[in-house]
Amino acid sequence: MSKRAEEAALKAYPVEMTPLVYQDLIDQFGGKTEIDVNTYSRCLFQACYEQAEKDIISIIESRISEIIGDAQPKPILRMELQDLIRRIKEE
Repeated sequence: MSKRAEEAALKAYPVEMTPLVYQDLIDQFGGKTEIDVNTYSRCLFQACYEQAEKDIISIIESRISEIIGDAQPKPILRMELQDLIRRIKEE
């Protein structure tokens, strides 16, 4: 999992503990008396964020392939795109 995605998800959906009132809910959650109501939203946000990173990298890599296949190579643009991929992958 991407550290950047985890931080963005926590910022968008911070930990918000809510007390469980009913004993059957407490039993269902393994004896916990509080739960984080943002857990599901945060996990979903993080998964989507990571998928978006992968999609962006894929698009950039396809553009690099087009540039390499071009009759007149553009080395500066190619290097800038490769640098962009490197920065997205950094954690």
